[in-house]
Amino acid sequence: MIEKTYIEQRPISRSLYEKAMGLFPGGVTHDIRYLLPFPVYIKEARGSRKWDVDGNEYVDFSMGHGALILGHGREEVVNAVRETVLRGTHYGGSSELEIRWAEWVKKLIPSAEKVKFTSSGTEATLLAVRIARAYTGKSKIVKFYGHFHGWHDYLIAGERPPWDVDPMGVPYEVLKTVVVIPSDLSVLESLLSQDKDIAGVIVEPTGGSWGKVPIPEGFLAGLRDITRKHNVVLIFDEVVTGFRWSPGGVQGLCGVIPDITTLAKILAGGFPGGAVVGKGHIMDVLGFGGYEDHRRAKRVIHQGTFNANPVSASAGIACLEIVSTGIPQKEASEKAREIRVSLNEVIRLQGVKGCVYGESSVFHIVLGVEPVNFNGGDIRDPGLPIDVLKSGARGDVCRLFQLSMLVEGVDIFHMGGLVSSVHTDEDIEKTVRAFETTLKRLKGEGVLD
Repeated sequence: MIEKTYIEQRPISRSLYEKAMGLFPGGVTHDIRYLLPFPVYIKEARGSRKWDVDGNEYVDFSMGHGALILGHGREEVVNAVRETVLRGTHYGGSSELEIRWAEWVKKLIPSAEKVKFTSSGTEATLLAVRIARAYTGKSKIVKFYGHFHGWHDYLIAGERPPWDVDPMGVPYEVLKTVVVIPSDLSVLESLLSQDKDIAGVIVEPTGGSWGKVPIPEGFLAGLRDITRKHNVVLIFDEVVTGFRWSPGGVQGLCGVIPDITTLAKILAGGFPGGAVVGKGHIMDVLGFGGYEDHRRAKRVIHQGTFNANPVSASAGIACLEIVSTGIPQKEASEKAREIRVSLNEVIRLQGVKGCVYGESSVFHIVLGVEPVNFNGGDIRDPGLPIDVLKSGARGDVCRLFQLSMLVEGVDIFHMGGLVSSVHTDEDIEKTVRAFETTLKRLKGEGVLD
């Protein structure tokens, strides 16, 4: 019944997907947009809402995959971009805009002594790994199970279960340069004591997939101590959390300062853009000593046609000026907490297994499994196995849950959501009603107990 209603409401989206199947592998342009029987095709977005090609309206918790903490079409950002576009979209040279953008980054992010712009978060983590290797002269990188750092060869291993299956298309020789371990400081200490070829350790500072797999309390401080003790580069992947958890990201809240930080999403105000920032003496492996030092043996080479392009730079400047106040983060976090508490109350009243958890301005949903750490209210860590946390639900529950929420006018992002500063009380009320209706449907169809 859920799927039937979904299909009936979206004939144009269905038709577009049929065309897309002949154009794109799998019919989508981003893996997370894959949804059976077909994904929704969006036509317009404003504030906290968006509308599909069939006229259906949604409360949006995807928010540009986390890039839009200010909501869709923020006036200041749109105006800045409009003014820049009229002067040119790509100068093929340096501009004052890149200086102003970098100054904001340096002002806000504690680890940002120097800045290097990229075009995406994946490019940022790829460059961060290369910098760490070049600086230390070592070859291996340590990452943690369940943490996502982009889709490139070096960091895609260990991102999701089954953990013992190597990602297709990645050479074994590359996989040998990456060591994947659990979020356990004793395991890391033992590894770094034995293996002297570790260049760096990379971590999502809130846990895998923006906190879907939480890290233990005190983990970051311990991680900083261990990496410093063994002279290993510590990399914070703040592509999602940067400027969201606070104007200075997670590091701005907890006071643990990494050697290198990767940024994207909010950085560019909803436009393409990423950055690697860090301690000056480490970032200087990208520098020049003169024209004779263009050689690859002397420095880390880094190009990128759209690095710090004027359009992204102008959007980033406008966005960072607003988020520097800390007000958008506070507003978004308060609303996210209200959502977590309210949805947990629905779960309690419906008598189903599961919970909603998270921190800052995000929430994650687990259904069909009894949490260890849950008695209602607001929780950061449900205490469940990593396999369960990464999936969010077993069997067909995840797909049917998403379809039902869309039928009710709420777009959930991969069993969770990223809340903006412009989400309203009405948005929250609609989300709670949709969640309650969806749980009842899933119970009625016998896929959730």
